[in-house]
Amino acid sequence: MVSLCLRRVIVFSRTGLDLRTMSSIPIARQALLELGFSEEQTEKIQGMRCPQHKIPNIKELCFIGLSPKTVLRILEERPELLKMTDKELRNRVDALRVLGLGEGSLQNSLSRCPALLSVPRSHLQAVIHCLKNRCQFTSLQVLKILHAAPETLTQDPSHIEDLFQYVYFRMGAKHQDIISSQVFETSVNEIKVRHQFLERLGKFQPPDKKRVCPPSNPKLKEVIQLSEEDFLTRVAHSSSEELDTFRKILEREEREGAQDIEDEEDELINNDDDSASENEDYEENVQGYKSKRRHKKK
Repeated sequence: MVSLCLRRVIVFSRTGLDLRTMSSIPIARQALLELGFSEEQTEKIQGMRCPQHKIPNIKELCFIGLSPKTVLRILEERPELLKMTDKELRNRVDALRVLGLGEGSLQNSLSRCPALLSVPRSHLQAVIHCLKNRCQFTSLQVLKILHAAPETLTQDPSHIEDLFQYVYFRMGAKHQDIISSQVFETSVNEIKVRHQFLERLGKFQPPDKKRVCPPSNPKLKEVIQLSEEDFLTRVAHSSSEELDTFRKILEREEREGAQDIEDEEDELINNDDDSASENEDYEENVQGYKSKRRHKKK
């Protein structure tokens, strides 16, 4: 495996760099050059105030099989990785491997989404639990999601569930469509805007009771993945002005709907308070009546 080989071999990438030259170079700088970083890359890393005792963190990233260029970019995007211990960083990598991100896919995922190394194991497990149990994806489908859209692992599980429920129930999407469309990288609000815009234009019909959609409906990928310009031209056949107007209308409708719900909740609370007060008055009257009865008997 790439990582095991890299752990056993020290590669001197700079030709003509002998031991006499190395002895005059500061230890941290020397270690970075040994790992294959260029002079320029080494200066950039040292500019991050990378102390000598954090070199093992950089070695861990190199042992994964990432190129010096990719490691530098990851450190620039996620400087907090230098604040971890090398053991913590290794555990993060191992947690990703356990999920099925092996050699090749692991490097691609980290290159595409360095934030994966900042995600705790507990969060990774919560996302996988949501995908399998709340969204009913199979283990193989979950692995496909991680390969196609590793950013999914950084999302909040409640966000993932909200997205799934909307496209699955409201739009009639199938699991395979959801995977290929990379839904979980999209905002729920933006999907709602595009979907409901098409509905009001009569270009998207809701699924029937068996969750079957008319074949005339646009594909989920077309609704989600296209740029706004392409979406308007190829799918909605409408203008950006009309979409912007609809977006404002939808925002107002949702605000008013939220306000109505809040008013109803306040009314229910007030009714409960009134009922409690009436019950207290009734109990006082009953107690007074019983007291009078006892007094008359005496």
